[in-house]
Amino acid sequence: MKETSEHLRKLPIDAIEESVDATPAVACGEGELLLVLQDLAKAVDDGTYIPQTPTTDNPALSDDYVFNTSDENAILKDLSKENFVAKVRDVGKGAEKRKKMGYPQEYLYVFKYPCKLMRRDAEESGMSSENVLIYIKVNDRKIPEEKVFIVSFHKNRPKKR
Repeated sequence: MKETSEHLRKLPIDAIEESVDATPAVACGEGELLLVLQDLAKAVDDGTYIPQTPTTDNPALSDDYVFNTSDENAILKDLSKENFVAKVRDVGKGAEKRKKMGYPQEYLYVFKYPCKLMRRDAEESGMSSENVLIYIKVNDRKIPEEKVFIVSFHKNRPKKR
């Protein structure tokens, strides 16, 4: 990723030592992963991907950090094999409904992206930026519609063990 933003800076892949939860993991070949990355890059270029809907558990990065759609697009286009964590079986609410409609099992592709982001509360907190591991989950849905869905795009929250 080109350093085009003063509020977002890419960090080395191992800069943040947090675990990224990706279960139940299933096998994913390199060819399959490369196709997902190609589909994702094309969806970003075409402006056709479906962005994450922020929730209470997974708020938008822009709630706490200076972060916009251009930043999200830059990160999505910069994802590579080294950012890949795992392929997981979709067990979300819609998965069972799609199976009942006769659609095949869907899978989600989990990525991590370490970066430094500028905080929105910099004046109050005294911290201008923070190292953040972004957790990204992508559904490259081929059936029934050929769309790429960003299921999650938020600050990683490691599970307490």
